[in-house]
Amino acid sequence: MIKKAKFVLFFFSAVMLTLLLTTVVGTQLVLSDIADFGINVHWSTRVTATGHDLIGLAPVMSALIGAAFVVAFGVAAMCHRFIGGNRTGWYLAAGFTAVPVTLLLIKLTMGVTLFAAARSDLGMFLTALCGVASACLFARLTQPGGVVQ
Repeated sequence: MIKKAKFVLFFFSAVMLTLLLTTVVGTQLVLSDIADFGINVHWSTRVTATGHDLIGLAPVMSALIGAAFVVAFGVAAMCHRFIGGNRTGWYLAAGFTAVPVTLLLIKLTMGVTLFAAARSDLGMFLTALCGVASACLFARLTQPGGVVQ
């Protein structure tokens, strides 16, 4: 029971880290676009906007990230089990693809881009890197012989 609870806590931590990182990236990219119009964006505005975006995006983005990671991390675990190779590498690949693929699927099926940063190649790449950071955390926390035993 404790092992499962730790696993869920580590998964939740990865989702929350991705939410935090993608929100910071997304907000700063949008504010950078605004600054490109010659509008001065103060640091206090950047911090406040990031906080508002984090609160506003949390319900939808955390659900999307969670769903993406359930699939991606499940595939990574199965690939490691049946194909072999570097366990962490599988998780990093899963983290890199999970959120961008989810956002692209939503755009293809619904015709909308839910996350403003995903409208640019740079934004999509940075979003993917946010998933890598979280996948790295998850892989390290759940590694055999690690915290969950």
